[in-house]
Amino acid sequence: MMSSALSPRPAFRSVDPVHVPLLPEHPDDAAPDRQDDGLGLHPAGLLQRVFTAAGEVEAAEWALDHVLDAVASGEEVGIGLDVAPLDGALESARWALDRAVGALRAEIRWVARHGVPLCLLAEASATELDEVRSVLRSAALGARTGGLAVAG
Repeated sequence: MMSSALSPRPAFRSVDPVHVPLLPEHPDDAAPDRQDDGLGLHPAGLLQRVFTAAGEVEAAEWALDHVLDAVASGEEVGIGLDVAPLDGALESARWALDRAVGALRAEIRWVARHGVPLCLLAEASATELDEVRSVLRSAALGARTGGLAVAG
């Protein structure tokens, strides 16, 4: 019997592809320049943007967990063509999560500038109030240092 690691396979994975959400090219820059998209500047409409971005983060986290499970199973990692697709899927999932988190932070900053209370932002983004404050603080520090956010 031939080992599954050595058997010929196509260069693509036949399992479910990794979901990579469609996000703006520059999520940190996109939020401040956005036009009113029909939701209005009502707090409920603004919070919907944060809910949507938080959903993208959750989807990206799920996709990353899915890929990490595939990597941990060891069934496809090894010799030949199987390594590159898993490495690529893992890199794509990590990239998607980074982009989704960046988009969520941009939405939090944008909505906070419109006067939505921080406790509502924390609830909509499924994060702690301290995390929302940290996002806003890092944006303020970044503005004072010429655009480079300081880790805090």
